[in-house]
Amino acid sequence: MGQGTPKNEIPASAGLPAWAAALCLAGFDAAAAPADDVKALLEQGKDREAYAAGKASPDSLGTPLFDFYFGIAALNAGVPGEGVLALERYLLQFPDNRSALFQLARGYFILGEDTRAREEFSALVAGASGGELTNINLFLDAIRARESRYKPTSSAFVEIGGGHDSNINSGIASGQVAGLPAGVVIAPGQSSEKRSDLFGTVAAGIQGVYPVAPGVALYGGSQVSGRIHRQGNSDVFNQSLLSLQGGVSVLQGRSLYRLGLDFTHLALGTQPYLNLTTVVGEWQYQGDQFNRYGVSLQWSDQAYKNIDTWLDINKTVKVASGADVRDSRLSNISGFWTRNFSHAWSPELMLGLNMGEEKNRKDRPDLSRGLWGIRTGITLQPIARWTLGGGLSYQNSRYERDYAPGLSPRRDEFLALDLSASYAIDRSWLLRTEYQRIAQQSTIGFFSYNRDQLALKLRYEFR
Repeated sequence: MGQGTPKNEIPASAGLPAWAAALCLAGFDAAAAPADDVKALLEQGKDREAYAAGKASPDSLGTPLFDFYFGIAALNAGVPGEGVLALERYLLQFPDNRSALFQLARGYFILGEDTRAREEFSALVAGASGGELTNINLFLDAIRARESRYKPTSSAFVEIGGGHDSNINSGIASGQVAGLPAGVVIAPGQSSEKRSDLFGTVAAGIQGVYPVAPGVALYGGSQVSGRIHRQGNSDVFNQSLLSLQGGVSVLQGRSLYRLGLDFTHLALGTQPYLNLTTVVGEWQYQGDQFNRYGVSLQWSDQAYKNIDTWLDINKTVKVASGADVRDSRLSNISGFWTRNFSHAWSPELMLGLNMGEEKNRKDRPDLSRGLWGIRTGITLQPIARWTLGGGLSYQNSRYERDYAPGLSPRRDEFLALDLSASYAIDRSWLLRTEYQRIAQQSTIGFFSYNRDQLALKLRYEFR
């Protein structure tokens, strides 16, 4: 390695301006005193002082080692133009040095020169692995997200998976139903009795963004999914789902506004069951680099179908479900706050609140309700390629009228715990495991149930 040539590698944690340079510089050869001064300050995380020290030694500009350290100091101190020029001078002498190439790509990214940044990062992918590849891909993903502001972008995915569900029909144990008169029981073998099964899933989706003016873009997407249970007599609980979304987004300063229309069609077995149409308006605000806030207003129309169903799991008695009496309109307002923390694990904390009202459209006030809920969650990236997540949700529902004369008013309390772990095999393949625990308590025992679901999914993303 010749004089003035830094170690030719990109550290696993490169690319985080506050401290990445210190890792990047470990093991570099010593050179002239001004370069050593800049390097020492960078290793201490004193980016502005390192930049000032470099500016105090203008005669050293053009010296390869000095240009390398000064270029990184300028990027970290918020003077990317000078940093890019210094790194370009260095690379004229040492064009194959991966550390300098990475820092130059980062400089282009900071300057907003997305095309040049993407070219430089993409050229580094072939020889990258481990944490180095993870950091390069993070920049490429950020470039793609930023490009959607001024050029059309699209993405798609396919996914397969499987798992176990302890209560595929959200049923209850056989026996007397709590909260109802004596003699109202669930007999063994009835379709409303709790039952478990293995299941397989498949899903695919596509989405895109089309800018129409500075800060204004049209967005849209579609997803299809299906779930099939292993046991033959569980096919009435198989599900297929189609969803469509579209709308317009407006970016003004730190605020993002969205107005959209969503449509979801759900089928049970082979029968159409529910059409859900939702109008949504949303505002998000990026307070600073750590805090983001948002408020969403939603209005939904829920239209159910009166499908055929079975009273028993052996399918000997067929009846009409009567689900169409559940047709309703739902209004909801929700807000959230997310907080990112400056930590090696990149933790993100989320807190959300919601409240709303569901009004039955078939003169069934016993199916109308007021509701409110709260959710909190956290995600972590403890090691490269791994993302861990967890969340806890609570929702309270109070129905307008008694379930039946002489019975207690219906009150439901829903609690859900969800955990996940994802592993990024590479830029396109993602392996994810999910666990969810649901516990709902109700004053009417028909609606009290527990449910555990564990699933493993493999996703491929087209970029």
